[in-house]
Amino acid sequence: MIRKIMDINAFWNTIDQARGAAPGTAAPDKPSASEDALNSILSKLPITEVQDFGRHFNDQLIRLNRWSVWGAGYVIAGGMSDDSFHYFRSWLIGKGKSAVELALSDPDALGPYVTEEDEENGVDNEGLEYVAVGILEEAEVDDPRDNADTYADDDPQGEPFDEDTVAEQYPRLAQQFWD
Repeated sequence: MIRKIMDINAFWNTIDQARGAAPGTAAPDKPSASEDALNSILSKLPITEVQDFGRHFNDQLIRLNRWSVWGAGYVIAGGMSDDSFHYFRSWLIGKGKSAVELALSDPDALGPYVTEEDEENGVDNEGLEYVAVGILEEAEVDDPRDNADTYADDDPQGEPFDEDTVAEQYPRLAQQFWD
């Protein structure tokens, strides 16, 4: 039997579809992916692809586990605990590849990705991470995160930000969200 796989491009296309954006477009005005839409998409796929999706999601959480990303989230949200930072990273993944790449290269430029709805409801998408996990549990298949060498909540990479001077490190975000 040939194993169906989901490569990273198919992962991002699935995220775009679950957020109502055309595949491969930045579309910062679109919301973070919907749990319900993602569940609808993933539940129609072979379980091996759902495993791959879960693995890619976890890999992105790990990539985003940086103090520089946490600092940006801190400014956007007006403070951010370690749990909130985890859910912020899920929100970023739900915003699509361009949001993730921007968060990694220039987190101070994330302002356009925060919609009015995000400002009202918060920049977290906790449940998005658990959609694939739920499908895998229902199918009685192992969660790919269980055998990972690194974990999404290991210590962040880079230099920690200082809460007292974080606005100086992220002046564009501070101007947008703190003024």
